[in-house]
Amino acid sequence: MIAVCLHLYYTEMFDEISKYIDNMGEVPYDLYITMPRENKPFLPTLRKKYPDAQVIITENIGFDIYPFMKFLNEVDLDQYDLLFKLHTKKDIPIEYSKNGVLLSGSNWRTYMFNAILGNENRVKYINMLAKRHPHIGMFCAKEVLIRGFQEIAVDIDPARVESLMLDCKMLMRDWEYVAGSVFVIRPQLLKPLKRRNFQVEEFPPYFPRDWNGLPYCLERVFGCMVSAQGYQIGGLSQP
Repeated sequence: MIAVCLHLYYTEMFDEISKYIDNMGEVPYDLYITMPRENKPFLPTLRKKYPDAQVIITENIGFDIYPFMKFLNEVDLDQYDLLFKLHTKKDIPIEYSKNGVLLSGSNWRTYMFNAILGNENRVKYINMLAKRHPHIGMFCAKEVLIRGFQEIAVDIDPARVESLMLDCKMLMRDWEYVAGSVFVIRPQLLKPLKRRNFQVEEFPPYFPRDWNGLPYCLERVFGCMVSAQGYQIGGLSQP
């Protein structure tokens, strides 16, 4: 069974993101949607499209990261074989590149979503890979898979990431993460985060923005914890 967790912040992007979710096709899945309280007026529209979705209302803090922590704290991960983590990633208004790939505008979002939900065959392909290659713990677009200590150190203090890994009872092994935090993961790999039980009070306010704050560090931990538990990240080409 598959879980899909979407953080719906930018409601104007709902139609675009729902088209990707609909590519789950006939693959059975449970849909969880986290959203800030301010977006509750959008609930009737959401329910019309996905009447069976389980909605989790959250405080508007921690970008898509705190809502994901709240989802983890409320859901039984043992029910699922794979988990798709999604959120409404806005266009990047400036010129920005990673791995030699231009990610400006909608490119970043397109790469991330196409790689894991680009069409129904892609979902079946990921299911097949997960069954045939049990050593792969996470799947994402190869364009946004960042590897190497130096690459991570460009954006954030690695000591804070390593400290957070230790706080979650994990030892650092490989420095790697998915820029943008849209990926597929084996749910059991998220249990160290669930056991840590992050609370809303631990997340800093949006402003002044701290690029070494908890949301950005956890984004790196999502990737680094895969190798720490003996698995690998699979970077997928576009379908």
